[in-house]
Amino acid sequence: MTKILWDSKDAALATGGKNTCKWVASGISIDTRTLKKGDIFIAINDNRDGHDFVLKAFENGAAAAIVSRIPDGVCDKKPLLIVQDVTSALNGLAAFARKRCKAKVIAITGSVGKTSSKDMLETVLLTFGKVSKAEKSFNNHIGVPLTLAKAPTDTNFLIVEIGMSNKKEIYPLSVLVRPDIALITNVSEAHLAAFNNVDEIAREKSDICAGLVKEGQCIVSKDSDSYSKLMRFIHAFGIKAVSYGKNSPVDYRLIKTAIINNKTCAQALLRNGDEFFFKVNSPGSHHAQNALGVIAVLELLGLDAMNGILGLSNWFPTSGRGVITSVTCDKQYVPRTFTIIDETYNANPSSMVAAINVLANFDLSREPTQQNRRFRRIAILGDMLELGSQENKKHAELVKKLILDDIDLVHCVGLRMKFFYENLPVTKRGKWTKSVMEFSKTAKELIKDNDVVMLKASNGVGLNRLLLELKAMGVPN
Repeated sequence: MTKILWDSKDAALATGGKNTCKWVASGISIDTRTLKKGDIFIAINDNRDGHDFVLKAFENGAAAAIVSRIPDGVCDKKPLLIVQDVTSALNGLAAFARKRCKAKVIAITGSVGKTSSKDMLETVLLTFGKVSKAEKSFNNHIGVPLTLAKAPTDTNFLIVEIGMSNKKEIYPLSVLVRPDIALITNVSEAHLAAFNNVDEIAREKSDICAGLVKEGQCIVSKDSDSYSKLMRFIHAFGIKAVSYGKNSPVDYRLIKTAIINNKTCAQALLRNGDEFFFKVNSPGSHHAQNALGVIAVLELLGLDAMNGILGLSNWFPTSGRGVITSVTCDKQYVPRTFTIIDETYNANPSSMVAAINVLANFDLSREPTQQNRRFRRIAILGDMLELGSQENKKHAELVKKLILDDIDLVHCVGLRMKFFYENLPVTKRGKWTKSVMEFSKTAKELIKDNDVVMLKASNGVGLNRLLLELKAMGVPN
């Protein structure tokens, strides 16, 4: 039997709205394309006015709709909750849901690693109870309250991701979420279009502590570029944070990592000094760092960290964040098999360094069919967005941060990435084009048998379109 998430009475209390009739709903949606039968449809006015889709929502099985007016073509006898402002109503639902929520709430922010940490945390917490989390990267003024409002009442753990693009965005969201634990992953150069430097970003990220419940705790990556400043900001909230990372002294220390069979094996120390080992199903020391932050969360929740560590073996990266695919070309192409590392979701200088390290350590020769065979490591890098007035400088300087010794060739896409390309060693330079479309024209000819190809760029560049084209050359294995 489907559980009731919201009824007309509670929704009216939460929003201050008026119902046209009684109703019950099992979920919430703001998109008719993904709406499930029994969902409330919230007519958010964001990029498009949600009121234009209310009729479609009912056709798709919506149990009710939250609106600020009766839309054209919609009968006033339909189950509608009429409110003054739909976005404010969503926040009202979120606040009501948080008040009735008995789950432990973990809020995550950071420049890089927050979504992977969220997914990792969900995987290990499933060992201990029912988990609800933010979908995809729903981490803004719409996504965060939606995550709260959608959380089932019997959830044991609720994981909320909080992001930002501009100043003063995290503070009100943290106050709404009221987390039991706040996790701040690596803070680095990102969103510089809205900030002057990393210290300003650290200041904003520290605001996740603003809403911490009494006795709430904060966990911070010590490997962040502005760790000392970040700690000063956190202490201003009267909070003593727990640290994790490679840089000693630290509460949870990552001692050593090694890539074996394209998985990350790590040695670390718990806060009490106990040594332990764990494995993550993706190459890259940054994954081990994220996992260590997750383990710290488990201990602060009073859970058995060792059971959680075992649960890490069930985590795999999601699309755009390190998924590895082997493609064997079909007969219409030159016969070849190549490997794709998908890092197309996001990019900034810090994550570029991590991605290149993954590629440099990727070992195809360990595969039984590839032993004693030559393979190339190829990077296709696109623009890093949201770096503001410093974007050209940051792209040019990126070369100095990357260790390219084990990278055979670097192709570049985008006007910003041209500044990077021009600073590459000549022996590493591949092809540069100003757009993904232009690069796609010859991409298939640039890839040879046994190549390992990593695609990395900010999401807005559209490098994922090239990814789909490369996969379409054959059957992914």
